Order: sequence, then C-alpha cells, then structure tokens
Amino acid sequence: MVGLLLPSLLALGLALAIGGSVHNWSRTTVLGWPLVVGVFGLELALYNPPVDREPWAMRIGPWLWLATRLLLLGVVLVNARRASTGRWAWWIAASGLACNALAIAANSGHMPQSAVAAAAVWGAAHVPAGGRLDNVVLMTDQTHLAALGDVLAEPTWLPRPNVVSPGDLLVATGLAGWMYAVSKPRAILRGRDIVTRIGIPIHGAARPSRHCPRS
Repeated sequence: MVGLLLPSLLALGLALAIGGSVHNWSRTTVLGWPLVVGVFGLELALYNPPVDREPWAMRIGPWLWLATRLLLLGVVLVNARRASTGRWAWWIAASGLACNALAIAANSGHMPQSAVAAAAVWGAAHVPAGGRLDNVVLMTDQTHLAALGDVLAEPTWLPRPNVVSPGDLLVATGLAGWMYAVSKPRAILRGRDIVTRIGIPIHGAARPSRHCPRS
C-alpha cells in the first residue's frame, strides 16, 4: 500500500515546490465520493473478523468484492467524463480499475497472485490463509489473464511491502497525476521559473548591477 501511495506523495511535493497549494482542493469536486467511502467500509468489514469466517461471506464475498470494483470503476468513469481538472488522470485510473476487474471476474472473484512474487516479498513458505475469506488466490495452470494479476513484488525496503498488479500501478499513476493537477499553481510555471522557485542556481543568469550607472 505504501508503495502505491508514494507516487501521489511525490506528485504533491512537486506541485507544492513550484508554488501549488492544497487549498486548491476546495475548488475541486469529486463526484460520488460517499460511494467510495462506503465501498472501502464494506471491504474492511468483509475481509476482517468476524465476518471473514462466516460461511455466507466465503460464499458470496468474492462476488461482492467484484461488485465493489465495478462500482469504483463507475465512479471514476463519471469523474473522467465531467472533471475540469486532471481529466487525463481519471482515465488512467479507470484503465487500471478495469484491468483489475477483468482479472478478478475471470478468476471467480479473486485476484490471482504469483507465488514467485509472493515469495520475494514474504518468503517461500508464504501461502494465503485458509478457512477465511481472502481476495487473492495463488496462480495455477488454470489461471485466466495471469498477466493482469498480482505479479509485481514491491521492494522489501518499503514499509509493509506487497505484491501488486499492473492495474494497481495504473491506479497509482492516475491518483498521482490527479494530485499534481489539482495541487499545482493555477498558472503553469516555465521551466526556468521552476528551478528558480525551488532554489537551484542558474549559471549565466543576468544579475542586477550593484552600482548606479554613470551619468
């Protein structure tokens, strides 16, 4: 999770460094945000005790999870069509959510996960916990759309590293792009102004004279 949020933090830092402001967020409307909050609340309840061990949750939970992915995709598509700022970022995020939804739908409501990538992060003995609802399943020869699954191991030096999918990276890229687009200065600075604003000296730049011109 930290690895996926890092691009957004870097994008926000860049926007602030060139004169942007988080106050710009007050002028931005995210349509459907209560639905997003509700989706994450449902997932938190579904995949944690005591619900995750309930027979009904293990039976229909995977399809509920797929439904939440589709709801999130719908929210992002609506914003992509109507956003006045960072529309391109919304479309990138939508493509990532669509890739994840395809992989989950093709594998009966689970995200397929590479055993090799999982071993690189958590060790060779790692296996998904049994007897409870889990949103991932280890890849086999019968896995569909394996390339869209969790196949990318995050660096182990990150806090709480994870195994992520190409769709996750697209979502993270879209979120970072939106963060930058919303937070950057309203008037885009030129390259020369950017390096001056963040304190990088420009060699050969004209300097004002310290002496008054002779009359």
